[in-house]
Amino acid sequence: MQVDWAVVFATIAGPILAVWASEYRQSNKQVKENRHKLFYTLMSTRATRLNPAHVEALNQIDFLFEGKSFAQVRESWALYRKHLQSPESGKLGEAFNVWLSKSTDLFADLLHEISKALSLPFSKSYIIENSYRPDAHLYEEIDSQKMRKLILEVLDNGRPINIRTINEVKTET
Repeated sequence: MQVDWAVVFATIAGPILAVWASEYRQSNKQVKENRHKLFYTLMSTRATRLNPAHVEALNQIDFLFEGKSFAQVRESWALYRKHLQSPESGKLGEAFNVWLSKSTDLFADLLHEISKALSLPFSKSYIIENSYRPDAHLYEEIDSQKMRKLILEVLDNGRPINIRTINEVKTET
């Protein structure tokens, strides 16, 4: 009896290779979905960059965009990350305005590189100009920062708290 080893091999290897191929496709599909989710998160929070979801998405770039095909994304992320960690970020006045402008440009470059890597049609100008943030959110954030600063000055530096008394005049009727 002659055994056809090709048939035996195909009988054994066929199902194994089919399962492996299915798992490989599923894994690739999940990674692509995660990349798109990261991009959508960054786009939807681009006007509120202190949002925890925004920061979390930024920190996932290194994991989701690895490999030679994503070198431009990682380079843009490295430049933006370095800029975010620069000493100028904590300054006030004109230095902060210059830092903020460069930050916006580097962030737009990053999102544009991600959109190109994902084959999504977003230009840098669209990324920068087409976000919405209600002014009330901005004012609330500014007020919150002012209050934190004042509280820290009181706690850390012993800044006095001004108290004003009001004399009420009671009238009898």
